[in-house]
Amino acid sequence: MSNKDAKVYVCTQAGCKNKYNRPYRLEQHLLSHLNIKPFPCTWENCSKAYSNKSHLNRHIASAHEKEKNNIIYRCPECFKSYSNRQNLKKHIRQKHVVSLPFVCDHCKAQCRKKHQLGAHMYMHNGVKAFSCEICSKEFITLYEKKRHMRCHKTYTCDECSSIFNQWSRYQKHRKSEHCAKKYICEDCGRAYTQRIHIIQHLKSHSNSENPRRTFSCPYPDCFRRYSRNSNLTQHILVKHKKLKHICNICQADYSSQAKLKEHLKIHENGVVPRRKVKSLANGRKHRKDKDTLKMSTALKLAGLTEADIEKCKLLNNTKYE
Repeated sequence: MSNKDAKVYVCTQAGCKNKYNRPYRLEQHLLSHLNIKPFPCTWENCSKAYSNKSHLNRHIASAHEKEKNNIIYRCPECFKSYSNRQNLKKHIRQKHVVSLPFVCDHCKAQCRKKHQLGAHMYMHNGVKAFSCEICSKEFITLYEKKRHMRCHKTYTCDECSSIFNQWSRYQKHRKSEHCAKKYICEDCGRAYTQRIHIIQHLKSHSNSENPRRTFSCPYPDCFRRYSRNSNLTQHILVKHKKLKHICNICQADYSSQAKLKEHLKIHENGVVPRRKVKSLANGRKHRKDKDTLKMSTALKLAGLTEADIEKCKLLNNTKYE
């Protein structure tokens, strides 16, 4: 029996010990104490009324539409007949259902499997029945334990015996280290496994006289320009369309999903996580445009080349001479 099936909603009326596993069922039950019956029978010369719509439907089917429906609810075991399906199900459950093998000693709840009983017992004794054999972390249900065990699964490279704890990192390692690099730059000899990567690399060798295309903001009175279309899209969403990513806990808003994720770590751990500073010694890669002619981002966004800047310098020098 799972936790969602536990009857935790108790009737507060004096002398009533009824329990329910859904709040709306408790609300329907309380109507019977208050003698409120909002579902009257609409058939002629019938003054019956009920607190539950399903009870009204059962009354109409058994009392008014019995001959019309021409349905007989008969037990397949003892052939007893009943006026409606609910009464037949109740009879079968009480008289013919075989008891399940695992029974709770406290509330007599029945379970089909032993691990279900172990999860159910947490309601009574607060003991988590399942634990990880590797890190000793405890869990209420067997499903939670199985999901946790994925964290300990490792993937070993067949080529170099490197071990990874994530499938994505293992695949990335195979592509970068063991797949043949068939795209080679003729200018610097750098090799790549994918065509899109060498296309991006070749842009670093482009002549400074032909700067990259820039993307301008289409909104009036906004003169922002970006070297990437994705950056322009993010700018429009945040600055002009006022898109915000809101924290469900403290209602703080952030301009990007990444910033919101960093903020949520504060609620989880209670401290602000420090970002690890990368260097060449601990895994940072070398610059792809190393030893190549570079052009400042400011010039790219302004649409100017270095030759234009030199002309401006010459004009200024001749002006003041």
